Amino acid sequence: MYLKKTKTHCISIHGSLPGDRRNVLALLSRIEDFPAYVPNIRESRIIKQNASEVLSEWLVETDGLPIRWRQKTTFDARNFSINFEAVAGDLEKFEGMWELKKGEGNSTEVNIIVRLRLGIPVPEQMVSDELEFRIKKIFKTILEALEEKLVEARYARKDGKLNPGLNSFVVMGHPYNFHHLMKFFQVYKPDVYSMTPEFLMKIFELAPAYRVATIDEFRSKTGKKVKGYFVMCPLIPDMAMLTPEVVLPKVIDGCRVGERLGAGILALGGFTSVVGERYFQQLRNKVRIPITTGNAFTVAMVLAGVRKACDLMGKNLKKSKVVIIGGTGDIGSACARSLAFEAKDIVLTGRTRTTLEMAQGLLASLKGAKIHITTENNDAVREADIIVAAASAAQPVVDTNMIKPGTIVCDVGYPKNISHTSKHRSDIFVFSGGLSTVPTPFDMGFDLGLPNPNIIYGCFAESIILCMEERYENFSEGKGKLTPEKVEWIAQAGKKHGFELAPFYWGNELIDEERISTLLSKAVVY
Repeated sequence: MYLKKTKTHCISIHGSLPGDRRNVLALLSRIEDFPAYVPNIRESRIIKQNASEVLSEWLVETDGLPIRWRQKTTFDARNFSINFEAVAGDLEKFEGMWELKKGEGNSTEVNIIVRLRLGIPVPEQMVSDELEFRIKKIFKTILEALEEKLVEARYARKDGKLNPGLNSFVVMGHPYNFHHLMKFFQVYKPDVYSMTPEFLMKIFELAPAYRVATIDEFRSKTGKKVKGYFVMCPLIPDMAMLTPEVVLPKVIDGCRVGERLGAGILALGGFTSVVGERYFQQLRNKVRIPITTGNAFTVAMVLAGVRKACDLMGKNLKKSKVVIIGGTGDIGSACARSLAFEAKDIVLTGRTRTTLEMAQGLLASLKGAKIHITTENNDAVREADIIVAAASAAQPVVDTNMIKPGTIVCDVGYPKNISHTSKHRSDIFVFSGGLSTVPTPFDMGFDLGLPNPNIIYGCFAESIILCMEERYENFSEGKGKLTPEKVEWIAQAGKKHGFELAPFYWGNELIDEERISTLLSKAVVY
């Protein structure tokens, strides 16, 4: 076989790191620390050094291939660049540079150029190209390890508290159905309807979580200002085979976007909060940014909405039967714990009898309202005076024809599956629950499924309130941990900053005085 001289390979690697250039340069200059946190670097030993130049020895192993060399590294702190060159070792040529550029916010854009030549006569395509692939993999691993190290430093706690400089929040959301997804795509590509639904769904499903909007200045009514981001989690509730296990990796991916942005708190919105409720500890083991499901403030707005609706409809809550659909979930069970001291009867619905029986026992121990349970939503709502629909489901959770006239229905699930399917009923009071007003318009540039930019989901609002209060902590942290005291605290903190119960909307239609008069004329109240 004729073997020609081996060629020089030029490799380009690009990445973004969550830290300013000084911190990144400082990490890269601590050569002797690399084996402690970069998995494939077995040895990086300094032989001698001065203010700007280091001579070091390296041993790196990638997929069973050991590479050893001696390297001269020159640091240019003024221009934030690093030049390196192997002066001896396994490779005939191994040289290149790191270039650190200022990225958005507190991030660093990294460009790496590597030139290498094997220098021994082997079949070019069989070995040299494989070597190029492995060298590229080494540098990508280094970038990943540097990112982990920077994130770890950013979210390190001092005296039990995070750095107060993390004055920004992230809300993570997703479209509530395919039509909503199309409206989102149409903002960026007006002719999106020319593409097939199957193609668009699969492209969206394959995409990583990503930032789609930035709020440069969100202002509290107190005058305090914070920055915010909207991160899209690429899922919609009616995707086939959508389960929390499928969603969890996507949620983790979205949380890491928040970490790279340097936010202090992240809210899980929509179906991602279901993952937060069920798998919160697993999530916390994977990411460092403080996370909240946002359920505490959502519950606060649900309770405020139910009480106000009772006042408007002349309904006595203390004499009412309240049905909570999804009563064993985080929001449903928290509502039940609070309403147990305000209502006459509470009926919990859920999927499994065992879970319902446990919830019934806990609520009964409070010695408040009589507690009933059932797995049949339609049977439960027939005699209800008030319904709180707290189940997150892509399909309607109840047949609205089963609801008696005069009933108050608070639809707090995501997607909303009663308030958008019961428009034919003019004798029941249906409203989208868990919504709040905002002190600053929450305008992302695309449809969030809300009536207008002056109204926000309670889960989103919670992250902003916590950011305003500099409480960078896992506030609403999983199923069954929402106490009435926590709900009351976040409600008062929200009021302080200008977050209060939103006006009542039936879908996107405001429930005005005329609508309420019509309801009263057709309803039976006491």
